[in-house]
Amino acid sequence: MKPFDKKNPFKTPEGYFEKFDERLFEKLSEKRSAIPKTEGFKLPEGYFDTLGDKLQQKLNEEGSSKVIPLKSYKKYYYAIAAAAAVLVVALVLNLNKTNEVGFDDLAQADIEYYFDQNELDLSSYEIAEVVPISELEITDMFESSFSEDYVIDYLDENTDYIDELNLVYDE
Repeated sequence: MKPFDKKNPFKTPEGYFEKFDERLFEKLSEKRSAIPKTEGFKLPEGYFDTLGDKLQQKLNEEGSSKVIPLKSYKKYYYAIAAAAAVLVVALVLNLNKTNEVGFDDLAQADIEYYFDQNELDLSSYEIAEVVPISELEITDMFESSFSEDYVIDYLDENTDYIDELNLVYDE
C-alpha cells in the first residue's frame, strides 16, 4: 500500500496528457459525438401564443388566495439612521472637547497630601524668596486663626515633654 500523498491526492494515468489535443479533436470530428449538435431544450409549437390566456385562466381560478401585504420597514430604518447620526455627532463633539485641569480643580486635601508625601527641602529663607512681599500685609502676620486644640495637638506630637511647658488650658 502506497503512503498517502498530502500534497496532491489526485492521480492520472501515465501518459494521459500526452497527445491529449489530438485525441480530443478526433472525438469531436466523429459523427456520434458526446456533445449535442442541437440545443437540449425544445418548446411545443405555439407555446407563447396561448401562454397569456393560460396564465389569466389560472389567476382567475386562484383568485381566492390571500394576499399578505409586506410591511414597510422604511420608517424604522429612518429612525435608526437618525439615532445613529445623533450618536455620532454627540461622540464627535464630545471627543473634540478637552478638559484642561487647572490648579482650581484640585481639592485642598489633594494639595496637602502632595506636600506631605513629597519632601521639598526648602528652608524658610528659600520660601521667603518665592513669596512676593508686595502681596503681604503686616496685619496678616498678627492675625492667628489657630484654635487652641490644634496648637495643643501640634505641641503634643512634636514636643517630647509637653508637661514641662506648664500650659494652662481648660479641658
